[in-house]
Amino acid sequence: MSARFPALFQFLAGYFHEDWSCDHESEDDVVRSFVAESSPERISQVKDELQVVLRSIQSEEELQVFLFEEIGCSYYYPYAWPSGKAWLEHILSML
Repeated sequence: MSARFPALFQFLAGYFHEDWSCDHESEDDVVRSFVAESSPERISQVKDELQVVLRSIQSEEELQVFLFEEIGCSYYYPYAWPSGKAWLEHILSML
């Protein structure tokens, strides 16, 4: 999946790594850090890939497999969000 969504992979696995909470106070701070450190082109790539994921993955179970197993995101959003779609839409709005 990282080959199909390389920018999203770098963002989610790279910024939401296992120690993200040591580097940032909140999940939104992670996104803000990415935006501050990234080129407009990279942000646009992540947004585009995120939109494809939001359109193509329908079930919560598929989304969790995609995020946690295929992409390697270490932020466990179910603690704070009603669904993965809600969390990803929030990220999209921040980008």
